[in-house]
Amino acid sequence: MKLKDETEICLATYVARNNIQLLKAADFNEKMRERGIQRETTVQAVCRVAKDEKEVREVLQAIWEAPEKSSEILSKAIGKNKDVYELKKMLEQGN
Repeated sequence: MKLKDETEICLATYVARNNIQLLKAADFNEKMRERGIQRETTVQAVCRVAKDEKEVREVLQAIWEAPEKSSEILSKAIGKNKDVYELKKMLEQGN
């Protein structure tokens, strides 16, 4: 990361200077458990099935708002993006 004066610093230094707290996936998973969201529904699972960052946010928001439907919401995301991942797999096998 470069500062205005072109000095390069690492992310940890930047975070410390700006008093920012970085959250890990494990931190989010813990909050999800406290909310009553099922154990198999994790941030990592959502990231694997979502096609992009926007969809990760949408799926996590839907799960947060309806924790009792977390498995259903995750399954819906898997179904929605199935074609995308099948195409990716075909392209990788073709190379």
